[in-house]
Amino acid sequence: MRICDLQSSSTRLQRAARDLNEHWTNTKEYWHDQTSSDFEESHVKPLLPEIAMALSAVNRLHELLEQAERDLQEYEPDV
Repeated sequence: MRICDLQSSSTRLQRAARDLNEHWTNTKEYWHDQTSSDFEESHVKPLLPEIAMALSAVNRLHELLEQAERDLQEYEPDV
């Protein structure tokens, strides 16, 4: 019995972060004024480390849930 699937959500978040970074890099080729710099400093730069921390937490949670699932299988009655 699978408790939940965190891996696919984690993978989607990783792709989204990669895409954001790629699109932002492309955008900066055309938008490079003070407003662009302000946007990057207040929105883009803080977001990427937050995503990395969230992914780390999700991966740890995934490990814990897998361990709990293995532990519960030991106590599952035969049906």
